[in-house]
Amino acid sequence: MRKIGILEDDEALGRELTYFLTSNGYEARLIAPSEYEGMRADELIKLLMDENLHLLLLDIGLPGVDGLHICKQFRATSEVPVIMITSKNDELTELMAINNGADDFVAKPFNPQILIAHMESVLRRTYKEQVSSDELRINQTVTDTDGNEVNQSFTFEVLKGRITNGDMVADLSKNEIQILRVLSKRQGEIVSRDDIINALWDECMFVDDNTLTVNMTRLKGKLEDIGIVGAIVTKRGMGYQLI
Repeated sequence: MRKIGILEDDEALGRELTYFLTSNGYEARLIAPSEYEGMRADELIKLLMDENLHLLLLDIGLPGVDGLHICKQFRATSEVPVIMITSKNDELTELMAINNGADDFVAKPFNPQILIAHMESVLRRTYKEQVSSDELRINQTVTDTDGNEVNQSFTFEVLKGRITNGDMVADLSKNEIQILRVLSKRQGEIVSRDDIINALWDECMFVDDNTLTVNMTRLKGKLEDIGIVGAIVTKRGMGYQLI
């Protein structure tokens, strides 16, 4: 799971970004103004380095700190990519951000889905791989009815909208594809029903609680039809887990 740092002067926006990124399969680390207030630039850089981030979302207008200077100093000691965020939507500010080491530039206000698209583009370039791969190999160790551990795996072909196990294939609906995408990004974790519903709403798929239950039952059934049993576990009162 990719860890995204958020260094933002607007704490409310920072919390919203944290929730949104977490709902979309990222680990989000919000560094709020109250945490870095009074820090010297070198102390803030050390804090960022210690977080072992995969990407940093960095606001230019930080209180008491020059975001451009932080970007330049951070990139001087780290290969972690930086996306600058600012309310100044002009070419000069964008040029200054890029010249100080930023990998990309996003102006406020922004659509969160557009931000995700910028992030995935930067992550692909930096780490030489697709963050949302069009073909995911899901490997699992599950417990069979006799209590024995069994290894199983299947392929999730996102763009083709299907799952395969050897020669066996099952086609997925749009909702089922998105549900499996959310679960696969957070494989091994318990994902709440609300997180899944919110992710579908973000993709303009209007799903309520009952519809989610129906879609989840169908998805589990399709996995079982191709010989993948117990791949998704229902955690009563908590959510779902892709083993």
